[in-house]
Amino acid sequence: MQQNLWPDELKILAIDDHQDILNLIRLSVEPAGFRLIRSSSATEGLSLALTEFPDLLLLDLMMPEMDGYELLRRLRRHPKLEKMPVIVISAKINTPDQQRMMQISGNSIDAYLGKPFTPADLLRTIKSVLLEHREYLLEKNRQPEKPWEKHLVY
Repeated sequence: MQQNLWPDELKILAIDDHQDILNLIRLSVEPAGFRLIRSSSATEGLSLALTEFPDLLLLDLMMPEMDGYELLRRLRRHPKLEKMPVIVISAKINTPDQQRMMQISGNSIDAYLGKPFTPADLLRTIKSVLLEHREYLLEKNRQPEKPWEKHLVY
């Protein structure tokens, strides 16, 4: 019997201030079986991350009220989010901003995808990052054993 590569219906949180990017992300990931939570506000996205505890974060860097750098710093302070995989999606690919993000985050960024991107590029990047974090995701989403179940005979 083959074990799933990851738990069913992983939650992806996408935070981007452009609705067209969020729509492209939705059209890319939902047909692939992922549950998408979207936010066009960094403040709302931070709140969603702290209540939903997503399995993966897709994060834009340039947003009005709080940029992606600060959002990521805040998320990494939370024990349940410090190991969450992160893919930065930004128009500022291959720039000093990308280098700055990598320096700030250390190992907290798993991939960097430039805008514009294709649905295939996005899915390939997501699947690659999820596979790298397979053990973390299996452990995070493992259902706690109910005390009475270990005594049941099937």
